[in-house]
Amino acid sequence: MRILHLDSGPAWRGGQQQLHYLIGGLKEQGIQQFLAARKGSPLATRAAELEVPVRPFSLSSEWDLISLAGMARLVGSFRPHLVHAHDSRSLGLAVLLKTLGWGGGVVAARRVAFSIRGNPWWKFKYARQTSRVVAVSRYVRDLLIKEGLEAGQVEVVYDGVDTEAAPLPEHRSSARRRLGVADGEFLIGCVGHLAPEKGHALLIRGFSEILRTHPDSRLAVVGEGPLREKLELSIRELGLQGRAVLTGFLSDLDGILPGFDLLVHPSLAEGLGSVLLQAMSRQVPLCASRTGGIPEAVIDGETGFLFSPGSPEALARSVLRARSNPDLTRRQAERAAARVRVAFSVERMVAKTRRIYSDILKR
Repeated sequence: MRILHLDSGPAWRGGQQQLHYLIGGLKEQGIQQFLAARKGSPLATRAAELEVPVRPFSLSSEWDLISLAGMARLVGSFRPHLVHAHDSRSLGLAVLLKTLGWGGGVVAARRVAFSIRGNPWWKFKYARQTSRVVAVSRYVRDLLIKEGLEAGQVEVVYDGVDTEAAPLPEHRSSARRRLGVADGEFLIGCVGHLAPEKGHALLIRGFSEILRTHPDSRLAVVGEGPLREKLELSIRELGLQGRAVLTGFLSDLDGILPGFDLLVHPSLAEGLGSVLLQAMSRQVPLCASRTGGIPEAVIDGETGFLFSPGSPEALARSVLRARSNPDLTRRQAERAAARVRVAFSVERMVAKTRRIYSDILKR
């Protein structure tokens, strides 16, 4: 079995982490793989460390003819049985490869909770040109089926988490020193791309409310993205300097997560939320918005607290509920770690993906 992976992401986000896990897991099983990735991307560098061949392309758009020509040559030399496109842009290039006469199967990953109904090209790619669409959650699967894909064409494969890399207890102190947080302060953390759908603006407003009754609270927002300047302005306008900080992108989350007293995930739209799974595996208590595939990972009242998306007030109430029930949140965190080991392991993700590949080839 030969698999060509395509990924156009320029940064290291949840999708790139999952692809890295997948490549490593399939390599251990003897699967031949090749990766076409964005030139200069963290994924291209880290995949090379796995000793899997990597071909960098610009992948600037799905109509990038230079990248398309290079991938056509790569397909001709590697002769993959399947192309697995891990984002919408690279799926467009895979579809163009098929129009040029390549006859293999196409697998498409779908990680986001956005509609494809209003985009005929996207619907054509996912509904007409793929052998299988791998949805990151049941929510995403149901959304795709509702918008016209056949039920048998879409399968759910949850993200996997490396549960063997749990941080040691002493990592908490070093993480808090790194973030400039004192021992007696309550640190609320948030990790994610700084984009509108991630809900950081309402998190900052909700944090302002939390400070009114709990002045010992601190907020660390980990991530980078187009909303950074607006969020910094909001912090200044609300007078939160010194209490809330935007750390920028940090690649070593296991060096940061132990310092959080609570992880808050305020997304307005979310396919699943891979950072939630990582926090759960590290027994970090969490509050998250009840949207998209998040309730499939976080069971309200059992493995964390859920709140209504888009409401700073609901977010603040959820955080204060967690703060006022430390024994309950500790038990939730323990149950969350156990749930991740059973339902969201890397081994499970790799096995289900390989089964999809095998099923396509048998057909």
